[in-house]
Amino acid sequence: MKTILLPTDFSLNAKHAADFAVSLAGLIDAKIILLHAYESPVSTTPFVLPLPQQGLMQEALEETRTLLAQTKDDMLAKYGDVLANKLETKLVFGNPVDNILEAAAEVRADFLVIGSLGEGGVLANLFGSTALSIAQKSKIPVWVIPQQSTIQTIKEVIYASDLEGDEVGCINKIINIGALLGIDHTKLVHVKEYLSPEIFPSSEIIDLLEEEFGGEKIIFRNLYRDDTIVGIDKYIRNQKPDAVILAQRPKGFVEKLFHESIIKHLTLSSQIPLLVLQKKY
Repeated sequence: MKTILLPTDFSLNAKHAADFAVSLAGLIDAKIILLHAYESPVSTTPFVLPLPQQGLMQEALEETRTLLAQTKDDMLAKYGDVLANKLETKLVFGNPVDNILEAAAEVRADFLVIGSLGEGGVLANLFGSTALSIAQKSKIPVWVIPQQSTIQTIKEVIYASDLEGDEVGCINKIINIGALLGIDHTKLVHVKEYLSPEIFPSSEIIDLLEEEFGGEKIIFRNLYRDDTIVGIDKYIRNQKPDAVILAQRPKGFVEKLFHESIIKHLTLSSQIPLLVLQKKY
């Protein structure tokens, strides 16, 4: 059985991400681990906290435990047919980003699902900079779910590629995920700014990839635009895919795609689910 790690901060946004996680779990016969990262308001002073303050901290912790249990009960009430014996909870303490990534490794999660407000809004609580940091640092695939996105079957996706690094390995990973989720086809689109230099012509790379993956339900597009991010946004709006895929190289290499932070941009503004993968250099 596969495992989906679902961080929550108990917000409406988190509940929307939970709906997507349940849909995903049903497709791949996975269990869900509902996780909350609790940051205790511990004093940084070397002095012992007064008993009243200690009591308030304990009360906050117990309230968090109750919320986590209630969230589980609500999910079982809503999706009991999908989640029967497949929903667990986990409470961790400390920095949300570090603890979520450590938990993903500990439970050997196959996917991580987290929410974002989208539409360029100011992200709050867990789903602010935390969602972006997790998407950038995670070693496993991360689904970032905008609050206003529609939860539906994913049949068509766009993979926004920089054509750098191990593109063949990354496409194979996308093909495998597509087979799991029943995706009909993927459009690999590379958007290049007119005057940006190329070590290897992108058109030749696209030709090689088409030769390698002909018949694999992948359509290749090589586009030239004045601005990469604007070009990607416009292409997504025009094509209306069910989800967008991005891939990034490991930390220590260039972490930006297309010389701009496309991952940051789409994590904070996308109106459809976004899947972020790691790609070898």
